[in-house]
Order: sequence, then structure tokens, then C-alpha cells
Amino acid sequence: MKQVFLISIIITILSACQTLGFIEDNPREPTKLNKNYDNFAEDLWSKSKARSYISLDNIRGKDLIVNNFVTAGGKVYRTVNGVLEILNSENGAVEQEFVLEVSDTSLGLAVGYNTFTYSDQKGNFYVHDLESGYLRWKKSLNDLVITKSLITPRSIFVQTTSDKLYALNFRSGETIWSKSAQAPLLSIRGTAEPFFYEGIIFATFSNGRLAAIRANDGIQIWEKPISFLKGTTELEKLMDSDSSAVAFGESVYAANYNGSISKFQIRTGEKDFSIDFSTSKPIVLYREKIIGTTNDDQIVAFDAVNGNILWQLDNFKFRKISNLVEDSGELFFGDIEGFIHRIDAEDGKILGIENARMGHIKQLSLSSRKIFVLDFQGRLKAFEID
Repeated sequence: MKQVFLISIIITILSACQTLGFIEDNPREPTKLNKNYDNFAEDLWSKSKARSYISLDNIRGKDLIVNNFVTAGGKVYRTVNGVLEILNSENGAVEQEFVLEVSDTSLGLAVGYNTFTYSDQKGNFYVHDLESGYLRWKKSLNDLVITKSLITPRSIFVQTTSDKLYALNFRSGETIWSKSAQAPLLSIRGTAEPFFYEGIIFATFSNGRLAAIRANDGIQIWEKPISFLKGTTELEKLMDSDSSAVAFGESVYAANYNGSISKFQIRTGEKDFSIDFSTSKPIVLYREKIIGTTNDDQIVAFDAVNGNILWQLDNFKFRKISNLVEDSGELFFGDIEGFIHRIDAEDGKILGIENARMGHIKQLSLSSRKIFVLDFQGRLKAFEID
């Protein structure tokens, strides 16, 4: 009886303190979802948990999420305990398995041109034949590669966490050229995949700069800051660009953390506009719109011509949403509670919600109107869009 009375007193005191403002609400509490939208997908298959993160405390001071699945050519590729699994996208059946050169967690899985690549935590980069699984070559880069490589018929482009970009011969692995960017004093985020457009490699770096480099010989055309410093503390000076550049017509766009979303002229590097916008996620190009997610999980669409805001969606603020994926004029993404969302890329209107019954969704991909999602625990699920 005394315990019940004591608990009642504690609850009353805490309620009074909150009412009087002594206990503040969490200002970054995830926005409550409105679930009164249509469901839009049916379960296809699910795969058991596989390790989806590694600890890099000695390098970046936090756990690193490993994007360990790729969709390509109607297949799903994922790495599990030192094995590459090739899954049927329709039913999830394992069609082939290849033993990797890495016994535990591989990083930066990429697939293309009958080739798959990945790296290990010691800075070794591996290239295999996709049909046989045969190891074509191995390259020691002496640094981590945590994002996907860019595979082309002649070269494979790889960017390391120390801001060094390599162009490697597709067949032999020999270094064709390399570029090093001046690393900032503090960088606690990730790296972005190089982007290829009209014979040019566009690379973003942790110093907040975008470089345009000729793909065949490594000659730098230009290098420009995406944004400029806005603060005085070391944290305020963080300007990492973890999102790849995107290009449209004669323009290329890039965004960074604590910085801006900026438009550059491809040939000269001249900046057409720069708008305050802080992000660490990829930006999406849809028609004449650039769409991105802020660090507070607001989704914003900009006019790709002049930079004006066309629409902004705050319904998912602080919900730690995944990457945005555009398909047929619609945007899809996951969130911290395992929901998948569908919105109209044209006007930002919410079209649907689907409970994936998963943990925090960290990666989402689309292929042939199928959604593939990976949560923080490493569970992979597939859905068919209605």
C-alpha cells in the first residue's frame, strides 16, 4: 500500500514539473505519423538478419551502417558472413552464392558490367567476375572504402575515407590516375560515390568541395566549394559532402552538411545559385526539380533552374528517414519505426503508407515496381507495389 502511495506521489510531482516547465519535452521527438493513408504494397519475401553495421570508433567515432545489398538486372545482391548471395527478386530464392575474400563484413558492395566489387576494413579492394565469382584482382589502397565504387567498361572509380579518388584499370587494377583532396581537421561523416556524366567524374569531398575531373586521364577541369563556412566552432565547420552529385543538361548539383545545395555550370564550374541546406543524404533529380532531405528530415523540392523552393514537407520531421528513391514520379522512403512512405514528387502530396513491420529502415531500393528495404538489424524484405 505504501509503495502504491509513493508511486502516486512521484507521478504527481513529475506531472507538475512538466506542467511548470521544469521538464522539457524532447525538441527532436519524431513527428507523430498520420496513418490515415492508403496501403500500397504487398509482402513478397523476407530474409533473416545479417550484420548491417560495423564499429569504426577508432576512425570516425561512431558505428557505420553498411549498405550490404544492391539491386541490378532483376536480381538482389547481398553480402552475408563472407558470402555474396544472388537472390531472385520475385521470391527471394538464393540462385547463386560466392565465397568472398573477406570472412566477416564487407564494405561498399557494387555490381555492374559482369563484375562485383567490395572492400575490407584493412583497406583492400576486391574485384570479382559476376558469372563465376572468380577473383580478378585485389588492390591495397591502405584506407577504407565505405561507399560503392563506380564501375565503367574501362575503369573502376573508388573513393576512400581520406578523400583520395582512384581510377583503376577495369581489367588489371593498375592505377590510371588518382586525386587527393585536402582533408579538413574534423570529419565524422562518410563519403559519396563518384558520379559519371559526359566523360567527367564529379566527386564530392569531406572539405565541402566538388571537383570535375576528366575520366580518361584525371585532368581536373575545376574544383569549387559547395558552400562556405558559417560558424566558428569545429562542429559548425563540418562541411562533409556525403551525397553524390547529380547532373541535368549543362548543370551539376551538389549538397553538403552544414552547408548548401548548389548549382554549377558543368564546363566552367561557375556557380548559378547556392541555397542554405544541410544534408548527409543523396539528393534526387526529377524533371526540373532537385529534391533533398534536411538533417531534420524535412523533404524539400527546389526549382532546378533558379533554386526557388517549390514545396516542403514537414510531416516526417525527426523520423530519421532513409534515402529517397524516385520511381514514375513518386518518392519512396522508410523511417525509424519501419514504415515505408509514398509521396508525389511533383507537389509533395502524401500518397500512401505501408507498415513493413521492421526496425529502423536504413536503406531502400526500387526495381520493376518492387521495393527492397534493409533495417538496422540487417533484415531484408521485398514488397510489390500495388
